[in-house]
Amino acid sequence: MKKMVSAVLVSAVLGVGLLSGCGNQEESANAKEDEVVVIKAQTAGAEKTRVDNLVKAAEELNSQLKKEGKHTTVQVEPNIFQGSWDDYAKQFMLAFKAKKEPDIYATGHENIGWLADGHYIQTLDDVKKDKSYSDVFPKLWDSVKYNGHVYAVPQDTEARPVFYNKDVLKKLGWSDDQINSLPERVKKGEFTLEDMTKLAEEAKAKGLVQYGVIHRPVDGPDFQEIAYDYGAKLYDEKDNKIVLDKKAVAKQLNYFHDLAQKKLLPDNLTSMDWTSVHKTVVNGKSLFFYGGIWNVFNWSQDNFHDQLGKVDAKWVDEHFGMMLIPAADKGGKPVTLSHPFVYTVSSQTKHPELVQRLLKLVADSKLQAEHDVTTTHLPVTKKAAEEPKFKENITLSKVTYMLDYTTFLPNAQGFPTYSKAIFGAIQAVELGKKTPEAALKDVETELKSSLGDKLKVVE
Repeated sequence: MKKMVSAVLVSAVLGVGLLSGCGNQEESANAKEDEVVVIKAQTAGAEKTRVDNLVKAAEELNSQLKKEGKHTTVQVEPNIFQGSWDDYAKQFMLAFKAKKEPDIYATGHENIGWLADGHYIQTLDDVKKDKSYSDVFPKLWDSVKYNGHVYAVPQDTEARPVFYNKDVLKKLGWSDDQINSLPERVKKGEFTLEDMTKLAEEAKAKGLVQYGVIHRPVDGPDFQEIAYDYGAKLYDEKDNKIVLDKKAVAKQLNYFHDLAQKKLLPDNLTSMDWTSVHKTVVNGKSLFFYGGIWNVFNWSQDNFHDQLGKVDAKWVDEHFGMMLIPAADKGGKPVTLSHPFVYTVSSQTKHPELVQRLLKLVADSKLQAEHDVTTTHLPVTKKAAEEPKFKENITLSKVTYMLDYTTFLPNAQGFPTYSKAIFGAIQAVELGKKTPEAALKDVETELKSSLGDKLKVVE
C-alpha cells in the first residue's frame, strides 16, 4: 500500500513537474513568438520629425508583420542629440565602439565618406531599388553615393536660392511681369551672374540699397555654388580625391573680389553675425541675398524687421522672389546647392531586414510632406511634392524645380579642410589683404600640405 501511495505521489509530482515544464515551454514559445524588436534611431538638431516619422513608419510595419502572420512587434526608440555636429559624430563613434550605437543614424550626406571608410555603416544598394524610392529626384542619389555604392537614403533636402528684393526692382522701374519672370529668365540662361552684378551696381548707385549683394558671413557650402557655376569639379570619384580646379577657383575668387572692389558687399561681411545679416536682408538694405529656403522660417521666428518684427511666409513672398544662381555664361545652366539629410544604417545592427523595411516605409509621401512643411525642407520623392499639404505651401512649392539644377558637396573625408581654406581665401580677397592670384597660390600650398595625396590639382 505504501508502495502504491509512493508511486502515486511520485507520479503526481512528476505530473506536476511535466505540466509545469510544458507550461514553461509554452510560455517560452509564446515569448519567442511575441518578440518585441527595439530599433534605435537618432538625429540631431531641431527637426525631430526625422525620428518621429520612423516611429509612425513602425506602426505600418507592425500592421504588415501581423498580416504576414509574424509575431514580431517593432518598437522604434527615438533619440535627439543635443550638442554640436562635431560632438554628434564623436558620440556616434564612441557608441559604435561600445556597440550601443543607433540602428538608424540620421546625418548630413557629407559624413558618408568617413562613416563608410570606418565601416560604421552598411551599403543600401537594395533599398535604392525598392519601389518606394523609384521616384526620388534623380540627382539626389549622387549625394548618397560613395566608392560606387549607395550608403544612405535621402531623408529630406533643400535649395539655396538667391533672394531678390521685389520692392527695389519696382523702384528701378521693373514691371510686375518682369519681376515675376526673373526666375524663368535665370532658368533659361538669359540673365547671367554678370547681369546680377550690374543690376546690384545700378541699385546701389541710385541709392536704393546700402549693399548690392549679401552672402553668409561664415564658412559653409554656399561658397561652392559659385565654383560649380564656373564649372568646377571638386571631387574625383574614381581616385577618391578632392580636386582643386585652379581655373574655376580663380574665377570663384575673382567673383568675390569684384563684389568687394565695387563696394557691393559690407566691408566686414565675413565677421558679421547672422542676426545682422538677416536684419540687413529683411529690411531691404540689399538687392540680392545668397540664402536658403529655411531662411523664410528663420525670419518668422525672430524680430528681424525693424517695424514688423517677425514676418511670415506670405509677407516674404510679397516682398522677395527666389531664383537659381544665374549661369556664368549667357545660355548656360544655372545652379543651386543642396544639403540632403540622410538615413544611414549601422553595420552592426542585429535587425538589418526590419531596419530596411522601416526605411522603405518612412519614404511615404504624406510623412515626407508633414516633415517638409513643418521644417521648411524639400521632399526627396516627386510623389511627396504632389501632396496637397506641400503644394499649398507658398514658399516650398515655388522652388521644388530647383532640385533639377542642384549640386552637392563631396562626401570625401577631407572636404571640410578644403572648404575652410577656400573660405579663408574669399575672406582675404574681400578684405583686400590678398589678390585673387596670391590667395589661390596660398590655398594650393595649404591644401597640398594638409591633404597630401588625397588632393588632386587640376591646372
